Amino acid sequence: MFLISSSRRPSQRLRSFLKDLALILPGSVKVTRGKKTISELASLAFLNNAKYIILVENRRGNPSIIRVMKVGLAGDGGIKVEDYVSIRLRGVRLSREGGSRLTYPINGYNGVDYSKCYSEKCLEFSGILMNLLGKFIRENFSYRIVLEENGPVLILKIIDRRGAVVGPLMKIGGFRVYGR
Repeated sequence: MFLISSSRRPSQRLRSFLKDLALILPGSVKVTRGKKTISELASLAFLNNAKYIILVENRRGNPSIIRVMKVGLAGDGGIKVEDYVSIRLRGVRLSREGGSRLTYPINGYNGVDYSKCYSEKCLEFSGILMNLLGKFIRENFSYRIVLEENGPVLILKIIDRRGAVVGPLMKIGGFRVYGR
């Protein structure tokens, strides 16, 4: 469902974040970018039946922007890539820096908890998450995504059935949805 890669020269912290993302995004494949272009990543995504490419960029060694792109077939039979959403990160706490580490990939979520959302921005972002993960949201899974507001920042956490935070914690400063 997701092909995950990074900017051209990822820092060690960004590589750790990519590992965390590969564990929390169901059906994801992590690819080392190297010299691959976006069109080469799109071909890899198409071969792996991934609908989305997730590119994470870093600034000063920290993950800063998550770009989500849709992959599909163009009218001429080629592969097309179009931007879906760009998420600006304000901070990330990796799973190795606190909380519980995941030892195996998550294959689905119980839901997206947006009960601590008060603004339209937060509710819109929860809708984006539900669109991206719609196929993987069912009642019988033990993990859930919690979205809450802390001033202008949205905090995204993964919670297990005991209530413990697992995986990375992301502070989202803003986002932009393309093609509305």
